[in-house]
Amino acid sequence: MIGDNLYYLALMWWVLEKTGSTAIMATVAICSAVPSVILGPIAGTYADRVNRKRLLISMDFGRAILIFFPAILLLLGHLEVWHIFIIAVFLSTMTTFFSPTLSAFIPRIVETENLTRANSLTQFTFSISGILGPALAGVILALIGTAEVMFLNALSFLVSAVAILLIFVKKEQILAREKKRFLHELKEGFVYIKKEHVIFSMVLLFSVLNFFIGPLGIYMPVVAKKILNMGAEGFGFLASSVSVGMLLGSLFLGIVGNIKSKGIVIILGIFLGGWGVALFGISSHLWSSLFLLGLAGFSFSLVNILVMSVFQTLIPNQIQGRVFGTIGTLAQGLRPISLALAGVLADLFKVQHVIFASGVLIALGGIYGFFIKGLRKL
Repeated sequence: MIGDNLYYLALMWWVLEKTGSTAIMATVAICSAVPSVILGPIAGTYADRVNRKRLLISMDFGRAILIFFPAILLLLGHLEVWHIFIIAVFLSTMTTFFSPTLSAFIPRIVETENLTRANSLTQFTFSISGILGPALAGVILALIGTAEVMFLNALSFLVSAVAILLIFVKKEQILAREKKRFLHELKEGFVYIKKEHVIFSMVLLFSVLNFFIGPLGIYMPVVAKKILNMGAEGFGFLASSVSVGMLLGSLFLGIVGNIKSKGIVIILGIFLGGWGVALFGISSHLWSSLFLLGLAGFSFSLVNILVMSVFQTLIPNQIQGRVFGTIGTLAQGLRPISLALAGVLADLFKVQHVIFASGVLIALGGIYGFFIKGLRKL
């Protein structure tokens, strides 16, 4: 994850410097988003049919090999933006197979009563890397360059593969392959979500919320450069502040452990996180921007951890892969559209106003969540 954060910051800054276009940056993000929307259910269903540990390791090795290509092209001076588009598609495809597999793998090695703490540790890891990655990126970019940062990211995938290889899973814990046809299993993910009203309502809610929050990562470098009048280090500070907030959120839940009123905390987290984003949009000072993004990160961290714990508890493990894959597709389904609109809106309106409107709509989503009876009672 540290490697990914280094790579993402270096890549987006390289695209911004090379093209100066928010629309091009949005296109890179769209190329990363589309595979997860199209292939999510297929990837999740496949994860239920194979050895999940082996699949995780193979996806890490595949991504390590893939990341070497743009690094080599950049060293040779031949890297073009269209190369980034293609690599983003393939990289996202492998990540799409990795993510639902990991979500379904965790309950096989963690007891149910410890899922909230386990997901907090996972979020803690992401947050630490989100702090260190952007914080180190500016320094490393200045010292060794963008291509070398890409090589470091490739190396990080190899480290991840070895780490997963060292996880011990008892033979009786590995799910037996089912004999049903693949298409039948693929359909089961959609049928299950539609049947479970609470899960269906939450997925629809998060699909809308992801539509509004998706472009934030694209707007951050623009805010850093044009509003705060800072360089890559400003972008790094903004990205790190989100991760600091998420770190504090994961530590909070890790200490508190199992929360009884998960639904209420999820609703409050969406509401507060939305206002954090909205006020960040109209902030023109670095410290207030860092605080507001930290507040958003803290709030969304609570939401992410508790939602994942709820899903892992409610969904039978033998179908978690296909259900998580389908959830990923439905929850992220509108994201490519929002990313496409992000570039257009940034050219038509002030970025601050677009961010503020997005944050307000996210906060309204939290209010709507309060009226989802099943969610409120979780």
